[in-house]
Amino acid sequence: MKSKVLLTGLGPISNKIASHKAAQAIIYADQIREAGNKTDINLVSNKITDYSEYDALAFYHGSDWSGNLNLFGGIHAYKNREFLVALSQFKGPVNSLMVDFPDYAGMFQDRLRKAAWKWDDVDWEGLKALQYRAVTIDPNKIKRYPNISIGDSHAICMYRPRWENVSRPFSTLHGSIKKGFETFIPSASEYNIIETYFGNIDIRHHLCRFDDPILEAKKLADRYARELNRISRKYGAKTLAYEPLPIENESRKVPKTGWYKGTPFFGSWDERNEVREAFIAQLQLNANVYMWTDQLKNGSGELSFDVMEKPQSVHLSRASYPHWQGRDWTEPQETSNLDSFFA
Repeated sequence: MKSKVLLTGLGPISNKIASHKAAQAIIYADQIREAGNKTDINLVSNKITDYSEYDALAFYHGSDWSGNLNLFGGIHAYKNREFLVALSQFKGPVNSLMVDFPDYAGMFQDRLRKAAWKWDDVDWEGLKALQYRAVTIDPNKIKRYPNISIGDSHAICMYRPRWENVSRPFSTLHGSIKKGFETFIPSASEYNIIETYFGNIDIRHHLCRFDDPILEAKKLADRYARELNRISRKYGAKTLAYEPLPIENESRKVPKTGWYKGTPFFGSWDERNEVREAFIAQLQLNANVYMWTDQLKNGSGELSFDVMEKPQSVHLSRASYPHWQGRDWTEPQETSNLDSFFA
């Protein structure tokens, strides 16, 4: 028997199509729905504070849970108390999405003690019990599909229904190759298609630190192609690499979570753009590449701020995801000389 599920968090999920955190929540909800469960999302527009009509909760901790409770403005500015009350009173099954359910009760009570406050309407014992009662689930494993897209935090843009999607923040291409792409893949079974989206972070932060960035970009592209070929053989799948995003104007403000060694990027716009183009050209020689980003550029050839999240971040707005509207933007380039390269 399928369940009526509410996807919620400590507060409602943003309605804004340009929100990265909201996009991940909505993707999880769609995966739960595709598995046959009637699924509602607790959005800012509906603000559900009575969970009693639901058979189960799918609890979303955000796209970048760090293990700490960040209350911007402190406990005095917290505006989602009614949702905390509803959560504490829920007695049904709770599925914790991707991470083990944290000790929210302890985190909130610690802040309340420091503020000399009491929230008597919160069932603190009920909230504490969720830490042990909740079952951690990966939405990709609820129902298996034969196609998967994997990559860094940008990879959620590749999602479409009836596809598995694994988006792992801060994953460089260099590090992911060292670990092996199978560390992103939740099933040991065969796949029809494995799509990959790596390279954004390497181009943004790392390649321009080398004495010869173009040479290093080409070497990384060759390693990428070999890893695609290896994973293709392992899973019996066709592989397809997405070209990395264009470079946005340097005036773009980026949250400190996207910085590395104290800077939002390394190398000038021209240097990083040259590295990106060399990387893509080399990858096209030896892999099937999905070329789709020309429609994301402004008149200066930069990644347009209009297609990115508002007001800041390095990610695309959900409105600019290539498959979100149920269509593919371009056909992948088919490469003919793979056998000679991998011989």
